[in-house]
Parts: sequence; C-alpha cells; structure tokens
Amino acid sequence: MNTMKLALATATLVAAALTPVAEAADWPTKPVMIYVLYSDGGSIDAMARPIAAKLSQMWGQPVLVDNKPGANGILAIQTLMKAPADGHTLLYHITGVVQNPWLYKSARYDPNKDLAPLVQIGGQAMGLAVPAKSDFKTVDQLVAAGRATKDGQTFGSVGNGHTGHVWSELLAAENGFKATHVAYKGSGPLTIDLISGRLDWAFLSTAEAVVRASDQSVRILAVSGPERVKQLAGVPTLKEAGFKGFEMVGWHGIFAPAGTPAPVRKKIEDDLRKVLADPEIVKLADTQVITITGLGQDDFARVVRTDYERWGSLMRKFDIKND
Repeated sequence: MNTMKLALATATLVAAALTPVAEAADWPTKPVMIYVLYSDGGSIDAMARPIAAKLSQMWGQPVLVDNKPGANGILAIQTLMKAPADGHTLLYHITGVVQNPWLYKSARYDPNKDLAPLVQIGGQAMGLAVPAKSDFKTVDQLVAAGRATKDGQTFGSVGNGHTGHVWSELLAAENGFKATHVAYKGSGPLTIDLISGRLDWAFLSTAEAVVRASDQSVRILAVSGPERVKQLAGVPTLKEAGFKGFEMVGWHGIFAPAGTPAPVRKKIEDDLRKVLADPEIVKLADTQVITITGLGQDDFARVVRTDYERWGSLMRKFDIKND
C-alpha cells in the first residue's frame, strides 16, 4: 500500500512539473482576440491587423482584432480585465495605459497590477511643429517670443492630458512663459488650425510631422525622445536644442490579463518578437514612424512602472485631470 501511495505521489509531482510545459505546448486551443483601443482604420489598427495575421499563421488559430474605442482606451482595458487569464485575450495599447489612471477616476485599474506587459512593439516620438509661415526657426526663438508676448501664445493638442498637451505645458512652464491650451477632437482639426496659423505651435505625432514637413505645410523645430527620428534626420532632439525633460517617448505594446500563466506569456512574447523581426512588419512600422524595440516582458514591465510614475509626476505638476 505504501509503495502504491509513493507511486501515486510521484506521478502527481511529475504531472505537476510537466503542466506548465503542456500549457505552452497546447496553447492556443481556440481563436485569440486582440482588443485595440481605437476605431478601425487608424494607424494603430494598421499595425495591429498585420501583426495578428502573422500570429495566426504561426499559431494555426484565427487571431482576431476587435476595436474597442472609448475613454482614451479605458474601455479596451476594462474589457481585457474581465476576460479569462488564459492568453486567448490580449490588448494592443499605447502610453495611455499609464496616463489614464492619473487623468480619469473612472479608469479603476492599476497598470502595474491588473495587466501583464508582454512585448513593447516600439516607440514613437513627437515633433514640435509651427506653421510654415511662422518666424520661428528654432525652439530658442519660440521660447524668446513666448517670454516677450504679453498675452501669451496658443498651442494645440488632440485632447486634455494627451502627451502633446503635457509636453507643451512643460515647455512653457520650464522656460518662463505662458501659453493657452486649445484641445481638439483628433489630429485633423488640430493640424488644419496649425497650418493656417490659428495656433502658434503644437506637438504632432512623428507620423503626422513627417507628412507635414514633407509637404512643407509646417516646420518641425525639434523632436522629443532620446535620439533623432530617422525620417526627420535634420531635426534635433529637444535635448540637443538645449531643452531637457522630453526624453520619454510614446510606445505601442501588447498586454495580457494579470494572472496569465507564465509559460503562455513566454510563448506569446517569443512569437511576437519573431513577428516584429519580419521584414513586412519592420517596413510597416517604418511607414508609421514607429521605432521597433521588441522589449520582452521584464524590460517592458520596467518601462510601464517607470513611465507610470513619470507621467503621474507631470500630471500632478500641471494639475491635469479629466474628471
């Protein structure tokens, strides 16, 4: 009897030890859903769908994209949090993941506890733009004019609390001048007013900045981030121009619900990083002016933690809230 009990106990231990391997080997057992924070047809959707198609080929299961726009991506996050933590439901999101809890009481999530960062797809800087007819050729000239203008300047952003808004508040505050924020519902109307000169300046996504610099409707004075943007090689970073504090970049990333088994997370991470090395995806990212990083779980989680605190500090400094 003792021998039988010992054999059963040994078999149980062996089965338990092999279970994580089996979880990864058997996964996925059904279609995988990727929630995307914005409506279909946008730049994020344009990245998410080809990535999903590549993963579907690798996994032998449909990988579907479900657009969940609403409240700066909060709807997509909260939908993910309700899903089973088995790896069959994922989230494609951007820096708003770590900004939202500081902006919205209704966010009701902690990005460091409720989400499992899997892979950072890449980073995307912003370009400080002025109308093509503006007299400003450098950031120094913009700042000097801001200090000399009694009524202050006007800048635009795609919404209260968005990265471009925060960067603009920082530029004005750190350099001793006043500027009035004008919030727009989308980059289209913002860009129109910038080009026409109704705004003095604005931070644009580098994808928009490249297009507008190419057609010469705006002038890009500098870019955020730690290094120059390849497609705007002649444009200095803000740090190179003498303005520190703008080194963070926006990013795209893939998340799973917290509690997703480690072997499954590892498999998704490994396969996603293979997809990001695919020449077609590299070329696509290049057109969107996204610098592929392919950071894995540990490195991406560190970015999430660090950026969460940094953005929170800036939101509190400028008292930026949306509810």
